[in-house]
Amino acid sequence: MSERNGERFTIDKGHNVPIYSSVCTFCVHMDPTMRSRTCAAFPDGIPSEIWRGLNDHTRPFAGDNGITFQRISAAP
Repeated sequence: MSERNGERFTIDKGHNVPIYSSVCTFCVHMDPTMRSRTCAAFPDGIPSEIWRGLNDHTRPFAGDNGITFQRISAAP
């Protein structure tokens, strides 16, 4: 927290979303550029519940266009 002109403010307020997802980062459907929190299932934005790892998206989730988590396979 910082102070400017007697007012307290937090530099990252409202930006407490993790940069990487413990679920989506390892999914084949994730935007390959990783520039946005989008994927084939959620082209308009991955729900916070999934991005934050509270739901592993291995089962259907409202609005996922019938696409669920599929782990990136390791190179042979």
